[in-house]
Amino acid sequence: MKKWAIIFAVISMNLWAQAPTNFPQAKRIAEKLFASNRQTLYCQCQFAQDKAVNLASCNMSQAQSIPRAERIEWEHMMPASYFGKDFACWREKLCVDKKGKRYKGRKCCEKIDPQFKQMEAELYNLWPADGLVNAKRSNYSYAQLYPVQNPKTHNFYGCPVVVDKVDHLFEPSDHSKGIVARAMLFMSSHHGIALDQEVENLMQYWHQKYPPSQREKQWGKQVAAVTGYANPFITYSVL
Repeated sequence: MKKWAIIFAVISMNLWAQAPTNFPQAKRIAEKLFASNRQTLYCQCQFAQDKAVNLASCNMSQAQSIPRAERIEWEHMMPASYFGKDFACWREKLCVDKKGKRYKGRKCCEKIDPQFKQMEAELYNLWPADGLVNAKRSNYSYAQLYPVQNPKTHNFYGCPVVVDKVDHLFEPSDHSKGIVARAMLFMSSHHGIALDQEVENLMQYWHQKYPPSQREKQWGKQVAAVTGYANPFITYSVL
């Protein structure tokens, strides 16, 4: 039996009864899913078990002076704000803190809405990312921005992504475009989240141009073993 198959079988047995119902649980499971292949989404940085990023492994040594660049964070490829805005707890002050102050937004939805928590915990939408890049991506919309007026913007501390701070747009690396697209399309179809037509067209384009690698397919099988359902956009490279 191949090494990856053994790892897949072990993870399947250990995690089947532990499908996440909230984001903290999802992060703990995701750590196990990526234990055999610790590489970040956008920059392909290697990282250690303690979540320390090896910036030299992805040509990002110039970011070593920035603490957040040296740690892993869990990236929602479809940002929580994208699907959160459809929930009343995101828009209205339905929660009350210990001081009696009413509040809304992500913290409120995490507290009172099971459906939101399930979406936030979706493993098909989670991938490890360098903390600095995750911060700059924020909840910016994905877009095709290259070639751009200033070629220097197509290199973020050595990571091949483009950040448009003016229009709040983000172009991921070519390596990650297919992964991102399949996460976005899955979230839309599985959880009933509408995509703008322009965004959907771009995701379909990236999905077809950058088909799933063996690594992504293996990861998809592992996630399916946890959740009990597949991501058909990973199962089939073109739909």
